[in-house]
Amino acid sequence: MSKPSTLTLKNILTPTSTKHRRHPSIGCHQYDLEVDDDQCQKFHAYAGEALREAYVDPEYLASVFEREGFSGVAKLLEEKFPSKDNPFSVRTGDFGEVVGHIVLQDLFGLTIPVFKIRYKTNWEKASFGVDIIAFRLHDKDPQKDTVVFAEVKASKTKGYGVKKVFEEIELLVAEGQSEIKQKMRNAVRFVSERLFEQQQCELEKRIYRFLDCYTNPHYVETFFPFLVRDKQTWGEDALDGIVLDKLDPDRVVLCVFLIGDLEEAVRVAYEMAAKVGDEIG
Repeated sequence: MSKPSTLTLKNILTPTSTKHRRHPSIGCHQYDLEVDDDQCQKFHAYAGEALREAYVDPEYLASVFEREGFSGVAKLLEEKFPSKDNPFSVRTGDFGEVVGHIVLQDLFGLTIPVFKIRYKTNWEKASFGVDIIAFRLHDKDPQKDTVVFAEVKASKTKGYGVKKVFEEIELLVAEGQSEIKQKMRNAVRFVSERLFEQQQCELEKRIYRFLDCYTNPHYVETFFPFLVRDKQTWGEDALDGIVLDKLDPDRVVLCVFLIGDLEEAVRVAYEMAAKVGDEIG
């Protein structure tokens, strides 16, 4: 995902963000990431660019511009984005996934070779399956490569999806999954197939071995539950009662991403994503 070269997420977050701690009762790792109120406009633009690229391959966007100009690009993006009349939750959910992309790449140095949002078959509904599949790649020693799975819940309502996001990451390792129905295997298969189609053969070969990550748990570096929330309504008590039954808390990293006005951020980010300047040509 290409982003402005002079801007990273760390430039947009408050100085106290990105500090690691352990959640006192859950026991997992936790990062509280908060957008600086003075950097909201930069964040909207940053998220808008990331949204556009999550939905549409930049090279395809450029080819549409060559054929149809700005009007063709505008029509393409309108077709790809959930409509403004769509229930707020769909745009918010996709926005949350893209925030997860940004965090995993910028702050944790992970690679996300395939954006699942780009392959939605119904733009007016949320996508299915694992939200984000990321990888830590070691070019000098590919045998050290690892995979990361993330589930995201975004809402201005404090408690929405909190219990669910933890349940979803634990379902990835639930016992009794048949070989053809293993959730992690199916997620990796999706990435492998897309890379094969794109003829990214070397990367696809490295990722293919993670098909067996269910039976080889050491392949999995981390499980990320992500909560994207409105800073004005969030409270730590939303995490009360959360217990990890199946996963070692040491392998779980909770990220709470706080925005001053989530609803406004979603609206403006989509507006920014729909604007393509002269640089596309």
